[in-house]
Amino acid sequence: MGIKIRHPLVDEVLKTVVRVDSRASVVRLSPALAELLERRLPARRTVVLVTPETSRLTIGLRTALVAAGGSWTVTTAQGFRDGLTGVDRLTVEVHPPLSRPGAAAPGLHEPDGGPDGAADAEHDDPPLEPTSRDASPDEITAQLSLDVTLLHEAAESDTYLGEALEAMAAAVGVSEPRAWGRTEPLDHAWDRWAMTQDARHHYPAASRYVVEGEHLSASVTARLTDRGVEETIALTLDVPDGTDGLDTAIARLREGLSGLTRTATPTFALVLARMGEHDRSFRAVTYPPPNPVALLIGAPSVAELGLHEQIFAESQDVVVVGAPTSPAYLLPLGGSELSGWDALHDALDSVGNARVTTLVEPPLLQAWEDDLHDGLDRTGEPHPHDAPASGTGRAEPRDEPRAWDARPHPEGGR
Repeated sequence: MGIKIRHPLVDEVLKTVVRVDSRASVVRLSPALAELLERRLPARRTVVLVTPETSRLTIGLRTALVAAGGSWTVTTAQGFRDGLTGVDRLTVEVHPPLSRPGAAAPGLHEPDGGPDGAADAEHDDPPLEPTSRDASPDEITAQLSLDVTLLHEAAESDTYLGEALEAMAAAVGVSEPRAWGRTEPLDHAWDRWAMTQDARHHYPAASRYVVEGEHLSASVTARLTDRGVEETIALTLDVPDGTDGLDTAIARLREGLSGLTRTATPTFALVLARMGEHDRSFRAVTYPPPNPVALLIGAPSVAELGLHEQIFAESQDVVVVGAPTSPAYLLPLGGSELSGWDALHDALDSVGNARVTTLVEPPLLQAWEDDLHDGLDRTGEPHPHDAPASGTGRAEPRDEPRAWDARPHPEGGR
């Protein structure tokens, strides 16, 4: 029987977490950390990255950490604080995985009280309000975040991962990527063909890549499914001219999505306007809440859900895009001076929240939850715009929670 050797990055193994400490000012997805996050950990134990308050996480690390169900904790004078939610904690334990649908609110236990089913008062952090400071306006800049999944037929020899990423960057007026890789620092100059061949070499296993450019950061995931190659892109773009150019950039990206339906096969896409770091990293501060500005329901999803224009209310703005024989729906939502949360809610409610979540594949679902986890309304209460289910003129209440009923978090988004 071999001797079990602890991973070199692991500083402590506790009841519910595997603790990894870092004092780096910018924490990146190193090869060793990527390998740890890909490991299958014992049941109900997750990785917690612990750093000083001043540390930043790259998009690549944040994406991998969320994908692994892990969390980020920063040390404070009083103890600890969740780096993403801003909630104070007494210990590094009891961090619900960020990517798990229906996870308990920060600081709350699951009903059974812990991995062994018994309540654990020692680690029972009380639910607290976020205490992290707000990001000051001079520290952040206007950005657009795009989460989109595309389908490629497996037999298509001319399929290249990253084509849509390039097209969306060009639509906004941002230069193309400079580098890509599985870990950081990125070790390959930007080359769509090389990245595609790397993914093909690893099929049927999924591959996730980090992509960086002067004004963009992205995560690209490629999976081989029974429908072909599924490419999921989580892209953050700096807005040219900052907030003054936001509405122009939104319009250009919407036009880019429209064009994408004619040259590729997107299934779903969501665009958010947000304020973020100039290098697109993440600090343990509270950022202004994101604003949904566009939703694309691609042709495969329109067909599978049996959608038609009449399913949307007259007040909803719906643009039919794509080929006449396989239409897609592009829904403008908000803008620089207009909140898009109600429009997003109404759109998803018209389609059917439960039906949408059954179609959205895990990488995109994870990206959406990562972007919207502070704004999800899981109460299941009927919305004023719900279509009446009977002659009473009122919407029938639902038994199941509606995971995509989006509302801005009262304390702001992160």
